[in-house]
Amino acid sequence: MNGSQKTTRRRLLRAAGAATGGALLARIPASFAADAAAPKGAPLAIGLLRNPVSGLIAVTDEKGWFKAAGVDLSSIIFTGAGGPKLIQAMGGGGIGLGSVSATAVLLAFAAKAVALRIVSIATDPAPAFALLSAPEIDTMPRLAGKRVATTAGTGLHYFLSRALRKFDMSPRDIEFVNLPVGDAQAAFLAKRVDAVVPSLNGRYYIESLRKDTRALFTHADFTKPPGPTTPFEDYDVFVAPKDVVDANAPALRAFLAAYHGKGVPYLNAPATQSAAIADITRYVNAEQKSPTDYAAMKQQLLASRFFDLAGARGIVASDAFRAGLDDQIRFFVETKQIAAPVALDGLIANTLLTG
Repeated sequence: MNGSQKTTRRRLLRAAGAATGGALLARIPASFAADAAAPKGAPLAIGLLRNPVSGLIAVTDEKGWFKAAGVDLSSIIFTGAGGPKLIQAMGGGGIGLGSVSATAVLLAFAAKAVALRIVSIATDPAPAFALLSAPEIDTMPRLAGKRVATTAGTGLHYFLSRALRKFDMSPRDIEFVNLPVGDAQAAFLAKRVDAVVPSLNGRYYIESLRKDTRALFTHADFTKPPGPTTPFEDYDVFVAPKDVVDANAPALRAFLAAYHGKGVPYLNAPATQSAAIADITRYVNAEQKSPTDYAAMKQQLLASRFFDLAGARGIVASDAFRAGLDDQIRFFVETKQIAAPVALDGLIANTLLTG
C-alpha cells in the first residue's frame, strides 16, 4: 500500500469522530469493510485512538516492520470517539483489530454487542493512575463524604473503587461526581471537587498547575498494607472480532510479532528509546493533530509499561490476568453498569502469541 492510500484510509473516520456508531459505519465503503476479515495477504484494518499505543503502531509501520512480518496494515484514526466507538465499528465489519481498555472490552462483551476476543496486551497504563486530592486530605479514610470526580464506567473509576476497597470503604462513602475526565480535572483545579482520578496526561498537568496537590493513592499503594495487597491490573488490550480471529489469524499473528518483537524493543531499549519517543511525538503532532512535546510524551510513555512477545504471552496466559477481568466484572455489577455477572469463557485468545 502506498503512502497516499494509507493517508486516505487514516482519514476515513477522522472527520467523523463525534458521529454516532451507525453514521460512522455508513461512511465506510463496502470494499473497506471487507478488509476486516480478509484472507491472508489482504490489508488488516486497525482502529487507532489518540494514545501512545497508536504512535508506536504508526512508527512500527513506518519502519517497515509490519510489512517484513507479512502483514499489510491499514489504519483508521478515531477522534473524539474512544474505545466504544471503535468496538461499534468492529461490530459493523469495518475494523479487524484495535487497542482499547480492558474496561471497554468487558462492557461490550457483557452486553453481547460484538463477539470479541482479547489477543494480546497493548500496554499497561495503570502504573500512572493516581487519586489526587486537596492537601488537607492526607489519608484515604479522610476522603469519606468528600466530592471525588472521574468518569463512570472507566478504568479510572475502577481504580477509585479498588482504592476505597483497601480501606473497607466503597463509593457510597464518598460523594462520587461523574464527569468526563477533562471536566473532572478542570473541576479539581477550580476546587469544585476535593479529589480526582485524572487521565495519564491529566495527572502531570494538574500537578504542574496546582502545586499543593497530594497524590493520595497511587498504583504502588495497592501492594502495601493495610488491606488486601493484590496488585491492580487494568491493561489496554488488543482486541479483534471472533470472525477475524478465525479467518485472518496469520495477519493478526504477524501484527503481534512485529509490534511486540520490533516496535516495543525499539521503545524500551536504552539505545533507541530517545529516537522512538521523538518518532512517536512527531506522529502525534502531525497525524493525530494532538499537540504535545517530547518531554510530555516521554513522561507518558515511560510511566506506562510495554511488553515484548514473551511478556505479553505470559500475561495473557496467566491466572492473574483472568482474575483481574473477573474482578472488573464484579465492579460493573456493584456499580450497576451490568445487571449480573457474565462468564468470560472464550474471551481470551492467546494462541496468536505463540509465534
